[in-house]
Amino acid sequence: MNVSCKSCARKAVAAGLGLALMAGCLLPAQTAFAETATLTITQQHNKDATYDAYQLFRARISANDDATHVEWATDDMSSVLLPFLDANGYQQWLKDHHPGEGQHDKAQNAAEFIAAKIKDSPTDTKAATKPRTTQGRSFANELARHLAAKASPHKQKASSGKPFEGEQGYWLFVTTEATEASADDAGTAPLWVPLGGSTTAITEKSAVPSVTKEVKEDSTGAWGSVADANTTQDLSYRIVGSLPANFGTFAQYHYRVTDTLSKGLDLNVPKGAKLADHLSVRLGDKEVVVDGTHVQASYDGRVLAIDFPNLKDAYWKDYAIGADTKVTIEYQAHMNASRTLGAPGNDNEAYVTYTRDPVRSGDGRTTPAPPVRTFSYGIQLLKVDEQTNEPLSGATFTMQVAQGNSDEGSKGSYVQQDGSLGEAEHRFVTGSDGTFSVSGLDEGTYTIKEVSALPGFDLIDEDVTLTITSTLDGKAQKLEKLTATASGGNAVKVHPMGAAVTAVDAKAGTVQLSVTNDRRLALPLTGQGGLSDASALGSAVALAAGVGLVRRQHKGIASDMGALA
Repeated sequence: MNVSCKSCARKAVAAGLGLALMAGCLLPAQTAFAETATLTITQQHNKDATYDAYQLFRARISANDDATHVEWATDDMSSVLLPFLDANGYQQWLKDHHPGEGQHDKAQNAAEFIAAKIKDSPTDTKAATKPRTTQGRSFANELARHLAAKASPHKQKASSGKPFEGEQGYWLFVTTEATEASADDAGTAPLWVPLGGSTTAITEKSAVPSVTKEVKEDSTGAWGSVADANTTQDLSYRIVGSLPANFGTFAQYHYRVTDTLSKGLDLNVPKGAKLADHLSVRLGDKEVVVDGTHVQASYDGRVLAIDFPNLKDAYWKDYAIGADTKVTIEYQAHMNASRTLGAPGNDNEAYVTYTRDPVRSGDGRTTPAPPVRTFSYGIQLLKVDEQTNEPLSGATFTMQVAQGNSDEGSKGSYVQQDGSLGEAEHRFVTGSDGTFSVSGLDEGTYTIKEVSALPGFDLIDEDVTLTITSTLDGKAQKLEKLTATASGGNAVKVHPMGAAVTAVDAKAGTVQLSVTNDRRLALPLTGQGGLSDASALGSAVALAAGVGLVRRQHKGIASDMGALA
């Protein structure tokens, strides 16, 4: 069976009290016992963990975990332990509890003193370590450190999940010094065990901190793992780190948050400005000053690091730091010209480096938090002759954020060549292939306006309205879907083609848009000169006919007058 950490601590205390209570009925120190007992340690945060086991005292452990017949575990264990005990009040304790000659080297007295000290060690894992040594550190931790440094010849090995067999008595188990392969594991707090009696299984007291990373989506104002944005738009990032559940067992605690920005992201720190002035750091709900000593910050090679050399330093006493304290870091960044469009996104991730073992020195590190991804998109506009589909070069357009865009602060802004937004209009001109492209756009609605007509063409009848819509999956940190619609453009009645989205590629993050225009044709009226000649001929014919009629009339009149004569 497995016994919880609290149960382990309770039994250790019970054994310690037993050592003290039974001091009056111990047998002579030279009595040896060969009885053995077994113990199984269950690991929590150590894969295939191994432990160094130190026997301080041999003793007979009853079913109620009381100790009798206490002896030094080895002939020279007294020379290992007593200097440490003397440095931490043992001799004064002897005067108060066991006055008289010959008391200093007795195992029963040393065991009673140690038991009393460990009984007073903190069992609340949320509390800061109580000062119990002359250096103001945890007595239990410092004694374990002392044994690890001085008692190497006396240690045995134990493995996680495998029964350990040893003589009955009072034992210390600590995690074996970390190797490179296990540097990301957490070491156990000291396990003080009355081996024998009812104790057959314990669970190591180890824990690792965790870290999460989030970005704020401007359209909703919510923190999450995904967002989209335009180039140079300020993006807010937040890192939240936890402390381990056994934080109270550490005498010192190093904590470092490392955040790596992808090549498409730049930290918002103006040239010449102080990095500390552009960071927000909190412990719990209290702001922390990045003073360069107790909190250090650096940014180099796209790596941002916030370092707390020792969260157990007296400097932090007013912060009431405990296992439930959160470390929060916020900063702003923006995408740059190296940003990646579409589905791959622009990543950054964070991890924590921390003191891994309450007894031994050395750091471990957490598994990196799932990366947050920021997405951006691009469009390619193709200007063509509506009838022939011939690309039209030299067409000039502006792009402006429409009122329907989700980013409230960007409404009315003009899209610039690099995808950023500005107050001044930027004019895009189609090239020889009839296209212009712009990348680094946020989702939203844009108004595309033709501002000058090509020779032989009129301006398009109405502005183009382009809407880009993204569907982001926060759980999977991916761009699930990208769609686009367009309206307006050349609203010709016979060929109502106008503006149309011709392709959308979510993986590449691109939208292709076609805008048509109808050419003005000057149709000449052929034969205009022939019409003039015909008119002249007609006039001449009419005139001749008139002259002939007059002559005939004159001849007729003369005949009539002759006849009349």
